[in-house]
Amino acid sequence: MSSIAAQAASDRYGISVPAIDPTILATTSRMPFAVDEIHKLGVTGRRVIAADTFSSAPGSHSRGASKHFTVPAPTQETEAFIAAIVDIIDAENVTWLLPMFEEVFYLAYHRDRLLAGHPDLELFFPDFSTLHRVHDKVTFAEMCRSLNLPVAESITATNDDELRAATAHWEHWFARAAYGRGGLDVVTNTGPLAAETSLDAVHPTADDPWLVQEYLKGVDRCSWSVVHHGEVVLHSCYEHPLAIDNRGGIVFESVDSPESLHAAQTIARELNWHGQISFDFLVTDDGVHHMVECNPRPTAGCTIATPEEFDAALFDPGDLVVVPPGRKKMIKAAVIRDVLMHPSHWKTNRAAAKGAAGVYDQRKDHLPLLYSALSLQHVAKYRRQLGVDRKKGEQLVATQFFDVLYDGSSIG
Repeated sequence: MSSIAAQAASDRYGISVPAIDPTILATTSRMPFAVDEIHKLGVTGRRVIAADTFSSAPGSHSRGASKHFTVPAPTQETEAFIAAIVDIIDAENVTWLLPMFEEVFYLAYHRDRLLAGHPDLELFFPDFSTLHRVHDKVTFAEMCRSLNLPVAESITATNDDELRAATAHWEHWFARAAYGRGGLDVVTNTGPLAAETSLDAVHPTADDPWLVQEYLKGVDRCSWSVVHHGEVVLHSCYEHPLAIDNRGGIVFESVDSPESLHAAQTIARELNWHGQISFDFLVTDDGVHHMVECNPRPTAGCTIATPEEFDAALFDPGDLVVVPPGRKKMIKAAVIRDVLMHPSHWKTNRAAAKGAAGVYDQRKDHLPLLYSALSLQHVAKYRRQLGVDRKKGEQLVATQFFDVLYDGSSIG
């Protein structure tokens, strides 16, 4: 970035930033952690190009984004999506590609095509086979066991009979699709999601297996790390004291968790990971952090890192930095929505959100909050395309990524 552009960033955010060079393309800018990372990169003076499949994606309108593009859906229009990304790389002299969600699988599959003519392009994500190994909950669990990381006993079901036999193994059980994400594609007979989805509606196959395990009680924790060639350089672990529809968190509070750091370092070194990586854990009363799943991308853990911490982790990594406990962020609109839908939650929500700064409404950067409302048109598009009942609890989560999802199937 030129000194003039760096000065403009300083003027926007009211801080001093250096003149620096990389041009970053951040894809799937709708996600809350994309909004956050784009904002952070703007604060530190980086030139960021944002892209998503619809123009009102909130992160595309952050002051951290110097430009934004609308691209075809990677899930439904893979070839056109890759072509559009190559065109942006060419037109904007992009030097860093920073995916924010499961479009990373399509980008990784076409890695050679992205690098053709761009030998210096930094692809901040692993190759396709490495991504697939952690994305599949079956192979992920197997890897955790081989690395002596705690993981719940599970049974893999590849047909209806196996699924029903597996659920009979425990009095209280929890089943989930190997490629499910965001609290979707789950069935259980215990807890707040019990009876929401019938077991009769689930039909596993060899290509789309399900895992069944004993229902464990505990506290959900999540981690996020920035990793360079197998070494974790920035790590955060957080809990979400408030969640939407008993699924995704909407308040994030950092906690001290040496166990999550150990797990992240162990897997990163095993896979020589390069990029961002996140994990979900279930912490039982005995303090054991049971590995639940891996998200091979950023998650809300990035929101509790500072812009300077994130920038250094990407572009000037040094000694390991661990985010200290007690930092808190929230998705304010989701907190308000929950109160409007459930007035009895007012006191609980107020306590959970106390002291939390907003993800979409950061200092001198408020347009993402406006566009988070305008982007509800994407919900309507989702309903039209997939015919989801507006009363179905999971639809607000599902609409976040129906067109940037990777379900484990082959990529053309």
